[in-house]
Amino acid sequence: MKKLTQVLGVVAIGLVSFSFTTKNEAPVATTISIVDEAPKVVILDIVDNVTSKDATNITQDFKSKLETLNKDNVKVLLWKEITDGMKDEEKQAIIDSLKPELIMTVSFENSDDNTNKIAAVVSKQNVAFEETFKIAREFADNLNSTSVKNEGVYQADSKYIQDNAAPAIFLSVKAKNEPTSNQEIVNKISNFIESVNFETPTTVETIATIDAAVDTATAAADSATVAAQEAVKDAKQATKDAQQKVKKSK
Repeated sequence: MKKLTQVLGVVAIGLVSFSFTTKNEAPVATTISIVDEAPKVVILDIVDNVTSKDATNITQDFKSKLETLNKDNVKVLLWKEITDGMKDEEKQAIIDSLKPELIMTVSFENSDDNTNKIAAVVSKQNVAFEETFKIAREFADNLNSTSVKNEGVYQADSKYIQDNAAPAIFLSVKAKNEPTSNQEIVNKISNFIESVNFETPTTVETIATIDAAVDTATAAADSATVAAQEAVKDAKQATKDAQQKVKKSK
């Protein structure tokens, strides 16, 4: 998983060192710093509308499963916890800062006809609508089985920031809420969260941004070289002036 910000963060111009020796020696040396890739961030908004006469609850099963996910691969954050009491612009800032791989609302409720059904919705205003919609369909198809019915993937208008500011899927889960099918649904959703990957396509704009970053770094190095050469020139002139003063005093 490589985001543009991570690509640009991998190559950094190091400290510039100057050598005040001869003209033939290179005055500037650069170092390259490699930054390890951090785990992807997935933000979840979990809605629990499940009622049960016993201890079985698919929502709780799902929350417990999240605790077992590979923390080196994915960091799961809960939307309500990280945005509690915030205004919309503050929520936007949180998303911009975290750059999540996915924001997903998972709504659990009891099935009305004793069958397991799932449906997914992607906002028309989503910043990555086409790719998000494609992945949502693949995800829904994967959930479909003899015990879970895929009722489709839909598009709709949404005014909510969490539906639009990053790849985002609303998943409706209507469950029989019995152990065997609960486990199947929970495992498939958690596996999706751990493996989901929104690749950023290489576009003309992306290439231009990278080129601009390289040009900026090159210009900085060139500027440093000129400054070093000027410093050497000034030092030589100062030495020459001092020698002239000594001769005159004699």
